[in-house]
Amino acid sequence: MTPLTHTPAPPADVVPDRASRFLRRVGGAALISSPLLMFAGMMACPPQASNSTADYVTSLARDSFLTELSAMLLHYGLIAGALGALVVPGLVRGRKGRWPTLLGVLATALGLLNVSGAVRDDWWRMVIGQQLPIGDAVRISDTVDGSAFMPLWSGTEMFAFLGLLALCAGLARAGVVGWWLTAVYLGAFVGMMFIPIDLTYVIGTVFALLFLPLAVAGVRVFQRERAAA
Repeated sequence: MTPLTHTPAPPADVVPDRASRFLRRVGGAALISSPLLMFAGMMACPPQASNSTADYVTSLARDSFLTELSAMLLHYGLIAGALGALVVPGLVRGRKGRWPTLLGVLATALGLLNVSGAVRDDWWRMVIGQQLPIGDAVRISDTVDGSAFMPLWSGTEMFAFLGLLALCAGLARAGVVGWWLTAVYLGAFVGMMFIPIDLTYVIGTVFALLFLPLAVAGVRVFQRERAAA
């Protein structure tokens, strides 16, 4: 009588390991795509003459296609960065740099997700700039920005920048990246405060450099996955 044969069941940890590897790779891809989307979004921004509300609304109203394209690219770039950041703590092995990286990731994710929703402002500012006199459009824009609870939303943008700084320092402390990344980030942050707004492409490039830590972390994720395989 021929004995029955069957395929042995895979170890219990195989399926969970495959799922976690898939999520890490998705996270790594999101980390790399985030700065690229941010750069494309900044390059698509309509030129703006100054930081004034009038020039901001005027620039958005000038070209509907560029305004909407830029907003969409920035929106999904911010979301990709926030979600991808959640896999970054897995790069840290040991205690060195663990807490700065973890706190940096949480602050970055919170800040980026909040700001991702704020790009909808570009649509309504674009429309009021096209359909109303510029004086009325500026008054409405300033009134919205002056709402009592608005700082609880727009003010979280700084969480993202401080979070990215902590993430850089934590990964450098853990030996995942070099300290050069922190230096580049600080240089880009300082540059954002001094480069004139009318230099659209220059300030767009510098702004995208603020998200370079995410791309570097994404590359490290894929390097770890390749080494593990």
